[in-house]
Amino acid sequence: MSWDQLATAVLARRKELGLTQIGAAKAGDLSPDIIRNIENRRRTPKQVNPRTAAKIERALEWEPGSVVATVAGGKPTPIKAQRAKKPPNEQIANRDHPAPDTRADSPPPVPAQLDGGDRFALARQILALRSALSEHQRAISPDAREALMSEMANSAREAEEAIVRIMPWLDEGERGEAIQLLVKLREPLGENITGSN
Repeated sequence: MSWDQLATAVLARRKELGLTQIGAAKAGDLSPDIIRNIENRRRTPKQVNPRTAAKIERALEWEPGSVVATVAGGKPTPIKAQRAKKPPNEQIANRDHPAPDTRADSPPPVPAQLDGGDRFALARQILALRSALSEHQRAISPDAREALMSEMANSAREAEEAIVRIMPWLDEGERGEAIQLLVKLREPLGENITGSN
């Protein structure tokens, strides 16, 4: 895992956006210590926390999955400038695009998160973490395992909500994949984790 690469990318992007560490933390609803620790290469965990990664991506206006890609040796993908700089209602109705049709029979506008990137990155990452926890549960203390299970349950709920929100805009193939991910996310953690003892 390349935590040095993530540190360099976070610092460069924060400066590019003109944010202080505190400003970046506020933008992502994070503790300033998280941004500071990443940039100073302190506390490099074995795995990326999906919720923290999503908050960093929001703060730095990166596409979902950018943190994991960077830690894996790739590069983050910035959100397109017009989408990142404007509030959601202005992202659609800008000078290059007509205002959306608001009649009752017209479909709702396409959400920004469908404009590229892996729509299901968070769900896949949570499922991978659950699998890793299942494989290594015997080496984890019961208290730590319970805390991890609780955190993963919260993250799974967030991923489910995100998938449900974008469901109307998915094509048939994507909808099938989304349903499969929802089923896996809704499997009880206890059976997967503690049932294999």
